Amino acid sequence: MKFNNIFRPKKFVDFIGQKNIIDNLSIFIKSAKQQQMALDHVLFFGTTGCGKTSLSFLIANEMDKKITFINGTTLNKPSDLISPLTTMKENDILFIDEIHAVDVSILEVLYPALEDNVINVMVGKEYNSKVITIKVPKFTLIAATTEIHKVPLPLLNRFPIQFYLKEYTESEMEMIIKLTSQKLKMNLDDTCAKILSMHCKNNPRVAINLLKRVNDYLLISEGELTGEKIYSILNRIGIVKYGLNQIDLDYLLVLNDGKSYGVETIFQITGIPVRTIIVNVEPTLIKLGLIFKSSKGRTITEKGLNLLTNL
Repeated sequence: MKFNNIFRPKKFVDFIGQKNIIDNLSIFIKSAKQQQMALDHVLFFGTTGCGKTSLSFLIANEMDKKITFINGTTLNKPSDLISPLTTMKENDILFIDEIHAVDVSILEVLYPALEDNVINVMVGKEYNSKVITIKVPKFTLIAATTEIHKVPLPLLNRFPIQFYLKEYTESEMEMIIKLTSQKLKMNLDDTCAKILSMHCKNNPRVAINLLKRVNDYLLISEGELTGEKIYSILNRIGIVKYGLNQIDLDYLLVLNDGKSYGVETIFQITGIPVRTIIVNVEPTLIKLGLIFKSSKGRTITEKGLNLLTNL
């Protein structure tokens, strides 16, 4: 698969942040290429938008191998996995995103492929059925997940290489924003880049999407891009302090009475899907110290109350 997203880096040297991961991957890839072997299976985990998919395609570029992309939510039956496994060539790469969503019955097909490069397929019906073993090429499975706790332990243990993508620093986000602005042919100075880096939740995907929206306004307006104009645009698209958006604020408003609420109750009140709350909303709010999670539920902090009051 060719991946032509202009915002994704094409080489390791172009990837900003996650230096420890890049350094280690460079060594592992060089070793695999020198031995003419497939790279060991790799698992990336971390918050959404932090670069798991980009790193996977970078590995394919560095290994000079074809990569097949599958989203774990689309794997509904074992045969959905058999086709890509049997059509790969030696040392190719299979990338499964959101692997925590793959059903156990499908994983039973994947396990022997990971360990012994074979798959067991049942053919025929009822009393005429039998299991045949099919050899598959040596390959690398790269998997990504935002919910590592949902990955079964037998699967987790089959990844010799595992990386947690840590949070990006504000200076790294400024670099990503400046690089992206160049790709968009925007004239973005250091002040504007810093303002945007303070409103992107330290997340590259959020930063890129935010910059694209700013560019939209810039293309249809007159004058240079200034800090004041950046704040005006952020206000118009509903981005407030810390980069919080309307979904974040709707969540906080539920807790504004100081009571504790469970995630299902918050969903019922706001309509925000539970998975969105757990994966996208709460990690940021907890990190910022705006909410507190306990066995009793979610509670807003004094800092969170002050934020809502000032807004």
